[in-house]
Order: sequence, then structure tokens, then C-alpha cells
Amino acid sequence: MSSSSASEAAGLGGPAEAKPATEGALGQPKRPGDRASGWVTAAWAAPGLVWLAFYLVAPLVFIVLVSFWTRTDTGFDKVWTLSNYGSLLHPFNLSNAYWENMLRSFETSVIAVAACLVFGFPVAYFLAMKVEKLQNQIALFILALAPFWTSFLTRSVAWAYPLMGREGALNRILTDIGVSSINNPLLDTQFSLLSVRLAMIQLYILFMVTPIFFLLAQVDRHAIEAARDLGGNWFSTFKEVILPQTMPGIVIGSIFIFVLTMGEYGTVQVIGQGSVSSVGTYIQNQILGIQYPQGAASAVLLVLVLILGVFVITRVSDLREEL
Repeated sequence: MSSSSASEAAGLGGPAEAKPATEGALGQPKRPGDRASGWVTAAWAAPGLVWLAFYLVAPLVFIVLVSFWTRTDTGFDKVWTLSNYGSLLHPFNLSNAYWENMLRSFETSVIAVAACLVFGFPVAYFLAMKVEKLQNQIALFILALAPFWTSFLTRSVAWAYPLMGREGALNRILTDIGVSSINNPLLDTQFSLLSVRLAMIQLYILFMVTPIFFLLAQVDRHAIEAARDLGGNWFSTFKEVILPQTMPGIVIGSIFIFVLTMGEYGTVQVIGQGSVSSVGTYIQNQILGIQYPQGAASAVLLVLVLILGVFVITRVSDLREEL
């Protein structure tokens, strides 16, 4: 008996043994039960997929279809046209009301993302790195989460009246320290763009704190100690050890805040009281005016801008490499 025959008889690398190993390497099922488990997984995922298809995909498809239809006095007619996009894209300049609101909303979103990162990162850092006991971390995080137990509109109204305006708490504080006055306020917070942006920072900052907090809680403390033992100061340790591990949380929080604030119209209406507009209020006014095709076209362009913004955020941060 040859050596190859002996090895096959002993089961040490013969063709009968190599085939299952090759199938496993190629990701092919080794046992009949694996195929059955795949069907079980698909059955578990089916209700969620149906829900997303009905409440997310189908409305988006319908909006895209309506954006190509012709407007009528009663809504729209199923006559295909490109005029809805033509009115928005030609002429493509800042004198177009839609793009003016788009630019204003973009500026607001960028400011909100930057401010939430500047104010939210220290909060997450304190909770995750400075509070030693897990019970205290959870208690303080729940305390920070408490405002989100109320309605979104309730929190917007709370910003609009007790805090903003000449008689609001913010201007009162500035008056008490002598940098402002009731009749000549330093900050114009009465139904202004500034008040809208301040409200958005407060309303959305937890979307930045939460992902950063959970990632900071997972930072390897031994790596931090090793960096300090190698002579790294606080800044170099933060830059080389802590920041890279928390970058996915920063990116996720930035995406959440950017997407939510770009299409925001509820806060703009409540805080601005009609004196401030955004791309969200522009689209809402078109829908209320029964201009459904124009509103749908405006919404589609907004979605494209959001996709572009998310793509830029992920590319700049190189999220896939961090993950």
C-alpha cells in the first residue's frame, strides 16, 4: 500500500476529508441543518423587512413617483413631467427660495453638529472616564436622558417661552451680570434664527453624548496606562489612544444630528413663530398649498443632499477603517 493510500485510509488528508474542508472555506453549508437554520433566520427577519418595506421604502418610492407627476388644482395628475425639478434646478443660484432655505438649514446643521460635539464630548468623557462606579454612571446618564422622556414639542415650547425673548431667562441672566438689558438685549432670541439654533443644540445633544459615552466606556484602560508609562501627556494620550476608539461614536452622532436637523421643521415653527424658515418648512408649505409634485421634488432633492452629507462624513472620518 502506497503512502497516499495509507493516508487516505487513516483519514489524514484524503479527498474524502478535503472536500468538506473546502466547502467550509467557501462558506458552503457542511450539514443539512445549516440550510434549515438559514430559513429560520429568514423567517425571523421577514416581519421586520415587511415593516420597513411598507413604512419606509414604499413611501419613498411613492414620493419619487409623485415628483414626476403634473400638478393640478386638486393635487396631481399622473402625467409625467420634469418641470417640478426644472423649477428647482433652473436657475441654480442662491436667489432661488428653495436653495436659500437649503443653505440656511445646512449651516444650522453644521453648527448643531459642531456645538453638540464640543459640549457633548466632555459630558460623555466625564460619565465614562471620571465616574468610577457603574451605578453612578447609569444614574447620571439617566439624569441626562430625563428631558427626552417628555414630548419633543413640549421641549420646544419650553425653549420658546420661558427661556427666549426679552423677558426670557437667558436675557435675564445677561441683564443681571450687566452685559445686556431688557430693552436692548445683547442676543436676539425672540423668534430668531439664533434661538432656533440654540434650541436644536439642546434638543439633539444627547444623540452625540450617547454613542460617545458607550464607546468611551469600552476604551481599554490598560492602553491608556501604557501610553502614560511611555511618556505621553494627556493630549497625546487622548489623540493617539482615546480619540481613535471613540471616532465611530462621533461619526454616528454627527450623522444622526445632521440628518435630523436638516429636515427639521417642528422646532423651526415653534421657536421661530413664522419669522424663521428652513428647507423643512418650505416643503411643508408646498404640501399645505396642495403643491404635491413640487413638494415631492423638493423632498427628493433634500434626501439626495442628506445622502451626500452622510457620504462625506463617513469618508472624511474613514469609519470603516475605525470599525
